[in-house]
Amino acid sequence: MSLGPLKFQAVGENEEDEEAESLDSVKALTAKLQLQTRRPSYLEWTARVQSQAWRRAQARPEPRGPGAICGFDSMDSALEWLRRELREMQAQDRQLAGQLLRLRAQLHRLKVDQVCHLHQELLNEAELELELEPGAGLALAPPLRHLGLTRMNISARRFTLC
Repeated sequence: MSLGPLKFQAVGENEEDEEAESLDSVKALTAKLQLQTRRPSYLEWTARVQSQAWRRAQARPEPRGPGAICGFDSMDSALEWLRRELREMQAQDRQLAGQLLRLRAQLHRLKVDQVCHLHQELLNEAELELELEPGAGLALAPPLRHLGLTRMNISARRFTLC
């Protein structure tokens, strides 16, 4: 009885392949829709780093100023840029969180409206069925009226769901 060649995989190897495939599909979709995946400030920074002035500074053997790093004059200017970017990202996060909360509230309102509409349709159908039955009102009239039983009037009842 021959089983053929066995193939062994490390634990989690298949998951990495699936993640890579999903990442590739997301990248393909963003390229197809021409979506911008980088912040404009990051793109400006990379353009500044890759500009001709930066390349000339790299080509010259003269020493840079003390603390010059990644296209910034000093570490303080780099940190200030980073702080400004973080503040902008926090503001953008707050704005997105507000939008998501508003969307969630709108979805909830729409769901409640839909349920109320469906409930109202149900009530209308039940009322119509009772009105269309010819003998329903007469069957309860003489024998059970002395017990206090009468035909239910659905349109007069109050429903508090809507």
